[in-house]
Amino acid sequence: MALEEKYGEKPLKILFVGHNPSFHSWESGHYFSQPSNRFWKLLLQSGLADGEIDTLNDDILLERSGYGFTDVIRTPNSSSNSLKRKDFVEQRSFFYKRILNNAIRVKGHPEYLAFVGKKQFAMLFDPPLKRVQLGVQNLKPPGFPLDCQIWVLSSPSGRAVMDWESRLLPYTQLAETMQSAFSTSNIE
Repeated sequence: MALEEKYGEKPLKILFVGHNPSFHSWESGHYFSQPSNRFWKLLLQSGLADGEIDTLNDDILLERSGYGFTDVIRTPNSSSNSLKRKDFVEQRSFFYKRILNNAIRVKGHPEYLAFVGKKQFAMLFDPPLKRVQLGVQNLKPPGFPLDCQIWVLSSPSGRAVMDWESRLLPYTQLAETMQSAFSTSNIE
């Protein structure tokens, strides 16, 4: 089984972007399905998702919440450390084309695009960014085709060393930003 990009049939609230799928995700057909991956726990504890969620919920979140999923590089791999600069350079225009074609297909850009980890965001720049802060980004990569707010979230990988509060914070900030935007739009 291959891991298909999950865009849905209407404009997305959030498009989550990984660097590339793990072999586990590729085989299961679900994003962030590796048992040691903390993505689903981060969504739940941050307030980005509610109820019982697990690795099979990428399809449910797409339908219910408008959360889509893709990767910059569509080739499965067991470690992001094996991905080199040339891999991102070779795939950048293909990545841009895929996300733009989806926005055209559904007649709208996602409201938020969230890179799940720093590496894939940094590598879209020429030269790559040396430092990336977690949270909302003021810079867009050159040639970036979408009109949306860009976020960089902490890596949910069990291999990424980070205390829980620091890992959770950017997810919580994104949830609060979305809630604030929702509250403001309901007032108008």
